[in-house]
Amino acid sequence: MNAIIETPPVKPVIPAPHTPDPKKRYGWLFWAIALVIIYAATHLDDFPFLVEKDGKYDLSPERKAKLKRELDEIDEAVQYVIKAKKPGVYPCYHCEGTFSIFLNKDEVWKYGTTRIGQGRRYGQDGIPDGLTYQEEFIGDYGSCLKQEKIKIYFYAILPENTVREAPLIRPPGNKIDL
Repeated sequence: MNAIIETPPVKPVIPAPHTPDPKKRYGWLFWAIALVIIYAATHLDDFPFLVEKDGKYDLSPERKAKLKRELDEIDEAVQYVIKAKKPGVYPCYHCEGTFSIFLNKDEVWKYGTTRIGQGRRYGQDGIPDGLTYQEEFIGDYGSCLKQEKIKIYFYAILPENTVREAPLIRPPGNKIDL
């Protein structure tokens, strides 16, 4: 009698994962923070945004002025429109199958919001030739952004857009809805 004896399957031995000692796990972090603190304390001159006065730290006058300027910009924003000064072909950032579009005089190319004014917003290059910048709403930054978003969304139903063979979802100069 030839009996075949089957052996049970062998289960592989998997070693237990190594768990580091919790006391040693964050030791390196403690030393890294300590080194940063020591460096900062001995090299205060390397941090021009801080000044030491009567044993206390304060922001430098330049840093305080920058903060004030940026806070003022938030309160004094402008929502603007860029329109065609004359009929012509202008860049289109989302026109299907082409990178340009024909606009008649006074048709909207872009709605935008700026806290820094036209000159700083568009720099020396300015806006593309044939287009003109007009302020539409002045207020705090949040209110200007709301106006911009409303105008971008409602662009889809402006008569200048609905008469097109393929109306656009947003003005040709706006890459996204905001």
